[in-house]
Amino acid sequence: MDISNQKRMAAQVLDCGLNRVRMNPNRLEDISEAVTRKDIRKLVASGAIFARKRTGQSHARGLLRAAQKKKGRRRGPAHRRGGTNARFNTKLRWMMSIRPIRVRLRELRDGGTIDRTTYRKLYLQAKGGMFHNRSHLDTQLRLRGIIKTEAKPTTKRAEERRRRRREIARSVIMPSKLQKGDRKLRKGRKPKKAKKAPGQKKPAPAPDTVPATTGEAAGEAGRKEA
Repeated sequence: MDISNQKRMAAQVLDCGLNRVRMNPNRLEDISEAVTRKDIRKLVASGAIFARKRTGQSHARGLLRAAQKKKGRRRGPAHRRGGTNARFNTKLRWMMSIRPIRVRLRELRDGGTIDRTTYRKLYLQAKGGMFHNRSHLDTQLRLRGIIKTEAKPTTKRAEERRRRRREIARSVIMPSKLQKGDRKLRKGRKPKKAKKAPGQKKPAPAPDTVPATTGEAAGEAGRKEA
């Protein structure tokens, strides 16, 4: 059954290539009887003839690449194209760093923390690149005594954690005397005797409680008789 003519007309009606035209094998007789484009359109509407979906390009790999770049990956030397200033404009970098600093200076001036003269001096220093970022500005102001250090609220849990860390650090860096003594005993050395306080007298020796022998007793009796 030759249906090449019907396939050609279907490609014109569907506005696609011959390779994309598909026909229902159960309705080949109806398709072979179609002579005009009108008949082909009826077969297309009934589903006997249809066009295969166009093979597209998947965007899944591109989405995965974008997600990894968002995390900071794929930014090594092999993935870079262009110089540093071309990839991240110098003016844009300066704007991103100077604007928070100027906002902070404005807050301090409007809040009355600094006067207009100090504000203008700090503004010019920021313009000259003296402060790297907002936190660096606050650190410099604290060192100069312009703003006071605000104590951060601490919880009992944080205090307990800090105390444990301190104890662990001390035990590692400066072991106690007991540990030192145990180490010396392990090596076979005798621990040092405790020094006596000045002015302390030596304790009197205890009397001999050992019984005298028979020879010593006879010699003492002979001396008494003489």
